Amino acid sequence: MANPKQQRKQRALGSSLEMAQYLGAGTNKIKKRIRDIERLLVKKKDILPDTVILEKERTLEALKLELNGAELNQKAKKYSSKYHMVRFFERKKALKKYNQCLRKIELIPDDEREAYNKRLLGRKIDVCYAVNFPKTQKYISLYPSMDTPESEDSKSFKQRKIIRDLIAKQLEEGKLPVSFEDILKGKTLDKNTHGVTVEDDNNQQSTGKNVKNGKSRNEENAEQEEQEQEEEDDFFE
Repeated sequence: MANPKQQRKQRALGSSLEMAQYLGAGTNKIKKRIRDIERLLVKKKDILPDTVILEKERTLEALKLELNGAELNQKAKKYSSKYHMVRFFERKKALKKYNQCLRKIELIPDDEREAYNKRLLGRKIDVCYAVNFPKTQKYISLYPSMDTPESEDSKSFKQRKIIRDLIAKQLEEGKLPVSFEDILKGKTLDKNTHGVTVEDDNNQQSTGKNVKNGKSRNEENAEQEEQEQEEEDDFFE
């Protein structure tokens, strides 16, 4: 008969082998196994050894984490496919605006350079937004249609600002999933990376700025001036 130490090793091995078959599995398969273990614990908890109960509870916890990951991957795949072209065009447009701003900066008088640097940073943030926006959410355009004005109280406006502020913070800290430097090299989110992670509504705070489209009023005015110099079809070049 195996001693207690050997029994613990066998149980750990059995548990790891059970989990192995659910790693990367579909959500339905994982949900079914979760229900099976939950029913077992309800019906047989009084007669199962404590060691077995502990093992099943740990497996259950691991399965729920795996299910959460599988559901996120499923959602990311759905939204990534749906908004692929929108993100592609917005990345091109944001990069073009950044490069235009970068070329003009040498012509800016010294007394206006600081304000223009902030404008350039705004363009940089937009580029990072188009690439690092979370794939697990519906993509919120940086450039809403002028035909349908957006209220500052709208859900899309508020959510864009939250995500753009988060991207600005992670850009400053060097923590973006895809860095600005890598974006300039043509890199985007890979299939295993979902973009920035946004906290739940209870933890989200507004900066209190007077903003439009998630940007400061100065940025908005500067952008309006620049847009007057661009052709509408630049977006699709």
